[in-house]
Amino acid sequence: MFDSLSHPVGRRAVLALGTWALAGGRALAQAWPERPIRMIVPFPPGGGADNAARVYGEKLASVLGQPIVVDNKPGASGNIGAEAVAHAAADGYTLLFGNEFLATNPALFKSLRFDTMRDFAPVARVASSASLIAATPSLPVQTLKDLIALAKTRSLNYASPGVGTGPHLYGQLIALNTGAQFNHVPYKGTAPAISDTVGGQVDFIISTAAPMVPYVQSGKLRALAVTGAQRSSDLPGVPTVMETGVVSDPYEVWYGVVAPAAVPRPVLARLQQASEQVLRDPDVVARLNKAGYDVRAVSPEQFGAEIKRDMERWTHVVQQAKIERQ
Repeated sequence: MFDSLSHPVGRRAVLALGTWALAGGRALAQAWPERPIRMIVPFPPGGGADNAARVYGEKLASVLGQPIVVDNKPGASGNIGAEAVAHAAADGYTLLFGNEFLATNPALFKSLRFDTMRDFAPVARVASSASLIAATPSLPVQTLKDLIALAKTRSLNYASPGVGTGPHLYGQLIALNTGAQFNHVPYKGTAPAISDTVGGQVDFIISTAAPMVPYVQSGKLRALAVTGAQRSSDLPGVPTVMETGVVSDPYEVWYGVVAPAAVPRPVLARLQQASEQVLRDPDVVARLNKAGYDVRAVSPEQFGAEIKRDMERWTHVVQQAKIERQ
């Protein structure tokens, strides 16, 4: 059989093709973007993902020189927006600003029209926020260990922002690790979950920390533990779950950007570089910090590895807790 690479003419042809492809890739990256970029947020306006997306998108627009149009497509626990991006043209003009649902939904839904690891390429991990475990003041507990001890004598109801969210699954993880009896009560978002916990309709809540801080400071909620790797600067006296020894791994809601997997490599690299520039901007970091988010620079590869690791963790929790898949 003729081996084109072993022939001088064949080698020159391959080298020429490689040089042409490299030049074409550079030209593509330099020309892109030539029109506005649509960034789909698969949740309603005003939520955690939407707020972070708008801070990020505003600066990304100035870096790339084209408008970033935030398009809210809520529904089906984020699946509708994710499907739209997974099946969009792979030209870099449609992005997904998602969160942990990309890791939890594959464990919770029997059939999805997207595959997180196959259909998306990581662009940037933009921000994260820890959750808070807080009890209604009438519950006779002062610490997380008190809560677990009580939950071994009777079942306690806990609120979360919804079925399949990280706080829902994290509560199940704590129950699996300790033998506590937790009954999950899902809500449509953090605000109604807080309201019912303050009112005593549920025993405790696990949800994003920032919206609960004023209720803790006013005595309407009793903070028991934060789920992140470090204590909250807003609640420095509240220990982390890891400090209590209940769970060895931290839990944070992450927010990040992914693109359709088939986006040309030069365009993806341009997006990744622009995002890195955005997340180094002191004003962006300050605005995200003020809104209750942490910004920690990681490479796109590290971001992808984090998504994969979370998928494995939550799949294990769903299976062990015997949570019925939808």
